[in-house]
Amino acid sequence: MSAPEQQTAGDEAQEPMTEGAEGRYTIIGLQGWHFAVPLERSAGTIDAVPLTRVPMAPEAVLGLTHIQGRILTVLDLGHLLGLDTVEQPRHFFLINDEEEQVGLVVDRVEDIVLVEPLSLEAVEMELPPGVRANASGFFRWRGAPVVNLSMERLLK
Repeated sequence: MSAPEQQTAGDEAQEPMTEGAEGRYTIIGLQGWHFAVPLERSAGTIDAVPLTRVPMAPEAVLGLTHIQGRILTVLDLGHLLGLDTVEQPRHFFLINDEEEQVGLVVDRVEDIVLVEPLSLEAVEMELPPGVRANASGFFRWRGAPVVNLSMERLLK
């Protein structure tokens, strides 16, 4: 592990915090990646439930379910980002998308942080094309890179 990644438990929470922090983000994990979603778009997480398939829907649409009196469209985040598709979803991360909520398949919800994201040029690693196309920024959390997702691009 390189020096910037070596941290103690006491300084983990300090890394993403900066003076003049720009916003609050929910960090989600999928296939070893960390992604950030603006907190105001985050609506919570639920354990995966059985889905009703939608004939002729785009590949990213895994199906529909009924949550809290509303129909929820569940999308495969891995497919949307050009990563592997998820065979057995574990969790649905709920996103507020204008007039409806959408569920994204994630492995886990990690944390909520206050950060000032850096530009994508600050990313010191190769991003898959689908991740880069839907990214709006970058920061580090507990020594790991986190890619901010543009919900507008991702859900269009």
